[in-house]
Amino acid sequence: MHIVYLAPFAYAPKATVSARMMPMAAALARRGHRVTILIPPYDNPRESGQAWVREGVQVQNMILPRGESGARLYFHLARQLAARAQQLQPDVVHVFKPVGVAALALWLMHRSERNARNAILDNDDWEGRGGWLDVNPYPPAHKLFMQWQERWALRAAARVTCASAVLVERTHHFRAGRGEVYLFPNGPDQAMRAQVARAEAQRAALRAQFGWDRPVVIYAGNVPLNHDLDVAVRAVRELPEVLWVIIAAGDGLPSLRQMIAQAGIGDRVAWHDFMPHDQLVERLVAADVAIYPYRDTNINRAKCSGKVMDYMACGRPMVVSDVGMNRAYLEHERSGLLTPPGDAGAFRAALARLLREHAFADRLGRAAQQRIWAEFGWDRRIAALEKLYVRHP
Repeated sequence: MHIVYLAPFAYAPKATVSARMMPMAAALARRGHRVTILIPPYDNPRESGQAWVREGVQVQNMILPRGESGARLYFHLARQLAARAQQLQPDVVHVFKPVGVAALALWLMHRSERNARNAILDNDDWEGRGGWLDVNPYPPAHKLFMQWQERWALRAAARVTCASAVLVERTHHFRAGRGEVYLFPNGPDQAMRAQVARAEAQRAALRAQFGWDRPVVIYAGNVPLNHDLDVAVRAVRELPEVLWVIIAAGDGLPSLRQMIAQAGIGDRVAWHDFMPHDQLVERLVAADVAIYPYRDTNINRAKCSGKVMDYMACGRPMVVSDVGMNRAYLEHERSGLLTPPGDAGAFRAALARLLREHAFADRLGRAAQQRIWAEFGWDRRIAALEKLYVRHP
């Protein structure tokens, strides 16, 4: 079977392509399918026109047109995606996100009966009202278009896959009771197994290389606008022995830097930009505790965090907030510590416990690592997605 994935944006620094699409695609490739990921790299222009093969998956970046921006750029890229998908003549097209460039390509393809019949849509975030549409500072016309786009795409797609239970419920609402909605939470990339094993074998040497001679707490991932990392700032402020390593990109970085400066802990924070995944794995394995605080919002209830998945695969004991899919991934005091959303005091207490109780922390980390592969590894679940691809409405 030939399967084409349409990405919403570049391979990095955002995580939908690397943390959701690639592990799915690689698992399908291991089962003998031909999988191609088509990418509109407007947020990473250096990859314009580039192509590569990773884990048996062909990745192709569209060519960014010169001198175009905004709506004209998005429409140009959407036409490239739709045209290339049609040229490849796949058995199935799987479009990721109901808004943005890939969803616009779905709209263009919908005029072709064959492509419309085989198109599947993936929903991995609360995009519309009550979610990212309210958080991101889009112009009013842009917001109206995205609101229409999400509603149209979730209704028009033959079938919809979702990353979280909340998104399944939200998608059913848009589809007015129509079926064909399936839950497929994120799972780790098989390539991580070898990366983690290498890092674990040299953990002490890595800590020495990084200059980590005290307890290290790590956060790795995108920092969006209206993030919840102020909870972590307040927790770390009360733990003076800790070095906080932040590996991040995103529009929320300036506000996070300001929060850290105002808290007076800037000398206890080590900043890193986005880095290749094998280097990220080394730092995750070498760290003592991984963290990710949430508040109880629509966005966070709908989220299926790639960060949490990476933390688990790297065997890190972690403190995360008790919201949404975190409850599905982690079992409190068995594979992680879940704290009340937005509660900095509880977050600090849980973090201090893991830093103090080393044997307990190690058990949690190992249990998390075993659980992510046993329950969420794609090789165990890919047959269900494969069955969905061979079915026709």
